[in-house]
Amino acid sequence: MVKDKVIFMDSDGTVMDSMTLKHNLCFGPALIETYHLEIYKEDILNKWNEINLYSLTRGINRFDGHYMILKYIDAKYQKISFLDQFKIWLDTTKAKANSNLNSYIEQGHKELKPILAWSNLTNEKIVLHQEEVKPFANVYNVIKELAKTFRIVIISSANNKAVMHEWEKFKLLPLVDEVCTQEMGSKSECITKILEQLKPKDAIMLGDAIGDLEAAQINKISFYPIMPLHENESWQDFLNIYSKDFYNSIYKNKENDIIANFYKILKKED
Repeated sequence: MVKDKVIFMDSDGTVMDSMTLKHNLCFGPALIETYHLEIYKEDILNKWNEINLYSLTRGINRFDGHYMILKYIDAKYQKISFLDQFKIWLDTTKAKANSNLNSYIEQGHKELKPILAWSNLTNEKIVLHQEEVKPFANVYNVIKELAKTFRIVIISSANNKAVMHEWEKFKLLPLVDEVCTQEMGSKSECITKILEQLKPKDAIMLGDAIGDLEAAQINKISFYPIMPLHENESWQDFLNIYSKDFYNSIYKNKENDIIANFYKILKKED
């Protein structure tokens, strides 16, 4: 069977039940450790989780989230001298990834070393806790069924090593046609590259965050949300109802209402 339609899937928080775990055990603690913020730990970790889990910025790129929390720390607790230089890198880098930040530091911007140290420490902690990550219930069966009809492409802002390990561990990788992670560019850039092979009407993005929606909208493709706190229901509904609508080119008739509900759920968490 020729698969002429593609489903792009985010990984963390969409396929893998990993968002809360990684932020609580990896990203947040690495932040406190890197900047020696133990005295302000409770408030800063709560703010980190608000930015990354419980608001419209859920799923934001790790470096953008890091900039937001450093601005908060700078305003409330202690001055961060390299904020302006960090913003310049964020606005000019081709990819918000460790390798690009390392290159920028080596070009003479050594003041950004703490950011890279935090990101590297976060990755180390993710490896330590990687055995605790698992897919949402029944996701394997849903993707296995979808893969019979659609091309499946992972679009993730996480690092490639972590994504490949998780998907391979749960036997999901053989169901996938292509993997795009942070090293290959932003989510929207990855989608753009793959869209060279097909029409926007033949693609849909599945994700749990506004960044996933925006990546879809930039590329003029459809979006279906895996609703935070309602993930299992979202997957089952997509398999039973909305994947069929997408295949038959009628999903657009329902998309606006579905996205409006997605915003309501995220705002409730805010």
